[in-house]
Amino acid sequence: MDSLRYWVTDMHVDGFRFDLAPTLARQEGEFDKRSAFFDLVSQEPVVSRVKLIAEPWDVGQMDSYDLGGFPAAWREWNGRYRDSMRDFWRSHPIGLGEFASRFCGSSDMYGAARRRPTASVNLITVHDGFTLRDLVSYSDKHNPAGQQQRLLPGQRDRLV
Repeated sequence: MDSLRYWVTDMHVDGFRFDLAPTLARQEGEFDKRSAFFDLVSQEPVVSRVKLIAEPWDVGQMDSYDLGGFPAAWREWNGRYRDSMRDFWRSHPIGLGEFASRFCGSSDMYGAARRRPTASVNLITVHDGFTLRDLVSYSDKHNPAGQQQRLLPGQRDRLV
């Protein structure tokens, strides 16, 4: 808490995104939104007032995607939005209902906990996935130098 408070008060940071956030909330080996970490954050007068964003993936756990499971003050990266919008962009059949649900804030993911669509941080691409250009041009990642790539159907033989 001291480090987070320092970043807010001295460095004027207005929020944090926690990578692999469920690991911070493990109690007895499982994710728990009533964990000690979330209690500490909610009771800390400075840190509790900034933007708190969870990347809801975990590693090494059976159920490793906790979208919609974070406390009300938290926002969450929405991987379902990302996947649906990518599929729509690439003309894959996702269905109008799926598209509308994701585009309008994924209330099916947050509504049961009475959370608003603002709980969803909608993203298309981030630091650990395809670049946006790769996403719409290739079927495989196009980041490593010298790696062979397969263009999506209908694309030119090579991009300029």
